[in-house]
Amino acid sequence: MDLKELQKIVNPIYTTAKGTVMTLAVSGDKNAIALCPYLELEDIQKGNQALPEIIRKVYATAQEARFKIYNNAVLRRNEPVVVDLPSGYSPRGFVMADAKRIYYGFDLPSVIDLMKPAAAKTMTEEQKRYVTYAAVDATNYDSLRNALGDIKGELCIVTEGLLGYFSESELISMCQAVNRLLSEFGGCWITADAGILKIYSAVYSILVNSDTAAFDESMKGHATRMSDAAFYQNSLFTKGNEGAVSFLQQQGFTVKSESVSSYISDLRTVDSDTTERIVNVCKNMDIWTMTLEKSTADQMDPNLPFAVESNFADGSFFVSVQGRLDTMTAPELLKKFQEIPEKAEEITIDVSRMAYVSSAGLRVFLMMYKSLGDKSRFKMIGVNEVVREILETTGFDQLLLCYSIITLC
Repeated sequence: MDLKELQKIVNPIYTTAKGTVMTLAVSGDKNAIALCPYLELEDIQKGNQALPEIIRKVYATAQEARFKIYNNAVLRRNEPVVVDLPSGYSPRGFVMADAKRIYYGFDLPSVIDLMKPAAAKTMTEEQKRYVTYAAVDATNYDSLRNALGDIKGELCIVTEGLLGYFSESELISMCQAVNRLLSEFGGCWITADAGILKIYSAVYSILVNSDTAAFDESMKGHATRMSDAAFYQNSLFTKGNEGAVSFLQQQGFTVKSESVSSYISDLRTVDSDTTERIVNVCKNMDIWTMTLEKSTADQMDPNLPFAVESNFADGSFFVSVQGRLDTMTAPELLKKFQEIPEKAEEITIDVSRMAYVSSAGLRVFLMMYKSLGDKSRFKMIGVNEVVREILETTGFDQLLLCYSIITLC
């Protein structure tokens, strides 16, 4: 079995992405229609043809509305760089390129291996100038950052159809990665994942004029069979709307909620009166735009020069770090610590003006921490969001939090 097949087994969600683009093609999306011949959709197409015509229309209408909701939400923003995570086989790159937005389509290798050449065969040369596809791990900051390369400008990160697949730990890891990206580039993160699937039931109730319970169960079972994955087992889906927003706030985001109905434009698959009915039914579905909370890191000059100020008295060592604590500057902090006249019984580090810490800086912190007989007397104060994300990503925070000795500013 080759690597491509192994990737599909490990990440079978790629199948639902194929169903999405095929359904968009059924709705009449010209870019989806152009992509389909290059995406190996034979098995998906057979399954779709077996569905009753009215159900195919339900899926096509709902998928078109969903696609336009996300596109319109992004296009009404001003960020010049769009990060589509995951991009799937969506023709969103065509839409963003036509709007002169720089577009990064990120997904699993098995998806990108098909989507990248398919886009190359169907995009105009002008569109190709704006579009890049890359394989990433959505929960890994380094993977995402490396794929962005030397891009400049604020980001609009959009996640459609991804978050429900994550475990709690995966969701937290992705939030941390997005937080770090927005800390570096600025911009926002947009998603309606927590409630957007209700749109299928809404469209079904209007087009079929029937109770949605049986349809909901059928759709859930169909998606589970396609992806072989458990859905909606994390905090965005198990704690209700208020609990989900609270969870995101705990991850460092400010959350703006709007009804998705304001982002639904004319639909090709139904007439204007039916479109209006769909808009009205969707008023209770939310789309979230997330930005970073204001913190000390936002207020400080990122170009502050490195500086260490310290004093030692009565067995207590206090040190304040400013700027970047990295491979080049960490030895200066270590030198300050080694120069104290006797063994410290207590250590307090003020990092409220520290903009970044590398593994070299963390090693110095760890050496200081291990020097104490009573570890609870090691304190790190003024931890801003940027530094906190680094501590959490490396696991350093877990060591310190065991003693409740990190204090956020």
